Order: sequence, then C-alpha cells, then structure tokens
Amino acid sequence: MTAPFSHASSEMPYDVATLTGRQQAVLALWPEFQAAAAMRWTNLDQMVRAIFHDRTGLADLPDDEADQLEALLKTAITRLHMVTPALRRSPPSRSCGRGSA
Repeated sequence: MTAPFSHASSEMPYDVATLTGRQQAVLALWPEFQAAAAMRWTNLDQMVRAIFHDRTGLADLPDDEADQLEALLKTAITRLHMVTPALRRSPPSRSCGRGSA
C-alpha cells in the first residue's frame, strides 16, 4: 500500500509506505475504535498528541509508543463492544424531560 491513506475526520493523509509496521497497526485499528466509540470529534493525530504530549502525530510516534497505543486501542475496542449491548438493553429513564402534571 503506497497510496496516501486518509483516515476519517482527519485532513492529514498518511503515506502508509512511510509509516513503520507498528504505526500501520495503529492506523489500521483507528476506524474500528472510532466505530466502537461512536467517536467523530477527534482524529488519530489529535489523540496521539493528547496521550503523548511531545508527539505531533502518528508519524512521529516511535515503535514502542505505537505498541502502547495499539494495546490501548485494542483494550478500548473490546471494552466498548462489551458495554454497547448493555447500553442498548437499558430501559429509558422515566425522567427524560417530562414534567409532572
């Protein structure tokens, strides 16, 4: 894969050929994480900057930190998938904006 890859909600395309294997693994998990978290308010580079304050984005992430982020995303995806069915089964709250008459 040598064509630029632009992940959802990011304006920064990645030339996958320039990323390390560990960085590519993180990039590959990003769409699944976004879907599991129903998250569109941030992009991968913003998350990298938030977690690793001295990094500018995925392409600046050394392999050991990319391994950490990959493990974090995998754990988050698994936990989000476990929580989502429980949220769907929860009965709606009776106090959702209804006043007493």
